[in-house]
Amino acid sequence: MARKSRGTLRRVGGYMAKDRRLAVTAVVVMVLGSLALAFAPKLAGNLIDMLTEYVTDGYTHLDDGFLPLIAVIAGLYVFGYCATMVSNRNMIVVSRNATQRMRRNLHNKLNRVPIRFLDTHSSGDISSRLTNDLTTVESLLESDLLNLMVQILLIVLILIMMLVVNPLLAIIYVVLMPVSFLLMRFITKKTKKGFKLQQSTVGELNGFMGDVLNNHTLVKAYGMEDVSEERFAEINGRFHKAYVRSKFASGFIMPVTLIVNNIGYICVSIFGAYMIIDGSLTLGGFTAFLLYGQMLSGPLQSASSGMNQVQSGFAAVERLFEILDEEEEPDESDLPGLDVSKVEGRVGFRDVTFGYTPERTLFRDVSFDVEPGSVVAIVGPSGAGKTTVINLLMRFYEIDGGTIEVDGTSTRGINRDGLRRAFGMVLQDSWVFEGTIADNIAYGKEGATREEVVQAARTVGCDSIIDVLPDGYDTYISEENSQLSVGEKQLLVLARAVLADPHILILDEATSNMDTRTEALVTKAMEGMMEGRTTFIIAHRLFTIRNADKIIFMKDGDIKEVGSHNQLMELDGLYADMYRSMSSP
Repeated sequence: MARKSRGTLRRVGGYMAKDRRLAVTAVVVMVLGSLALAFAPKLAGNLIDMLTEYVTDGYTHLDDGFLPLIAVIAGLYVFGYCATMVSNRNMIVVSRNATQRMRRNLHNKLNRVPIRFLDTHSSGDISSRLTNDLTTVESLLESDLLNLMVQILLIVLILIMMLVVNPLLAIIYVVLMPVSFLLMRFITKKTKKGFKLQQSTVGELNGFMGDVLNNHTLVKAYGMEDVSEERFAEINGRFHKAYVRSKFASGFIMPVTLIVNNIGYICVSIFGAYMIIDGSLTLGGFTAFLLYGQMLSGPLQSASSGMNQVQSGFAAVERLFEILDEEEEPDESDLPGLDVSKVEGRVGFRDVTFGYTPERTLFRDVSFDVEPGSVVAIVGPSGAGKTTVINLLMRFYEIDGGTIEVDGTSTRGINRDGLRRAFGMVLQDSWVFEGTIADNIAYGKEGATREEVVQAARTVGCDSIIDVLPDGYDTYISEENSQLSVGEKQLLVLARAVLADPHILILDEATSNMDTRTEALVTKAMEGMMEGRTTFIIAHRLFTIRNADKIIFMKDGDIKEVGSHNQLMELDGLYADMYRSMSSP
């Protein structure tokens, strides 16, 4: 565990490397400030001895160094605390820059991980790591870690100064300090697991709340408020339990350190008083030692509480590094791209084998051909593998065996990004993001002009809808708050696809959430888009694909029937049974 923590700390240090000068300055200033604070009580003891001699001499002669010594002591304290301020300021800059780099790396990482990772991890948990955990890490780098270092350094310096002032009395603390640190280490080992569980439960809670808030209409429509509350209470209860356990266990650190320090303080007072009477210790030396003993309690308490924060910070760092350590899609910069302008749109599956998990194979030797410019509909019951065909075609997932070809070239031999530029997708969910309507349409083509955006909207027939809005193409919309209906949003998505001008078009349940009138409007727009493009249509509502050039009926990951609508109806097989069942009242 200690080795893992050192490795984690080393990686965190890598993010601070570009600001090493600021970080080194902060550490140097921190050391100098700690030295000043540690040396001041020794001089205070000398000052008291000087006053003692003055009183003993009958107030006849005060040493000329009295006032300068007071000034030096005051200067040491002022310098020590100012050094802390400077050090903290530097670490704020270093921590902000480090977390900015980490946040950028995390964002880039999420763009490079396979779709499989995003399909198997809660978006709420990922969001929690990018927000809550990053904030915790920022606090760790900004103050928690530095504060812990300062307090440990002060403890060491105070113990050294105690040995200088009186080695015999210092033995008391030299014996007690290892006991205190061993107890702290034992407690922190117990609390680290709890802090990590606490962070992961927060991620689960955020994911659940995101789902509820994004689908609040559905929750209310089905009267699931009570169920939602129960689920929230269950997750929140686990978070509360993990939080209380970790905090309760870590709460022992401060009392333990206080007990140990107070025992030392009492022992020093008893033995110090005896040594003063014996004449082996001056009043100034005893006062200095008491000041060190009192001064030691502050760093011990701060170190104990700082240990809790550092443990929480390390738990958050490890959760972020779990994402950064995820396997990425292979670098394919050495593979040739796809000349989008020359894509014909011929697609072929050759004995394709695939499974989402090694234990369960979905496709076994799946083969079919699609001619350029043709419309192919993929139908079948849920779980048949319809969407999987698209996932494999666009290389969201890699096949286990066989070959997928575009214009006679294996997709494995084509740069993944270059391959996907040949495709345009319209999914069941009409995804729009927070921004203007023009921004949403322009998402389909980098650097698109306003004229191109307007032309794309006209092509799918949504320009009349946009023109009546108060701000037209500059109307601000978002996924949760929009002046557009589901069908109107889908038209924007179609316009986005038109602007991208793909040679191969994928329509995945693009009209499944619409009423008949809106569906007719969108279908008309899609028919215009499909002209001259190879098109894959995935649909449950079979009457929307009757005019497809080829219909592929799939079941259990296998192709059962292939043909036109009329051919498959004459075959009177699985497709015909499904079509009649959907057509019957």
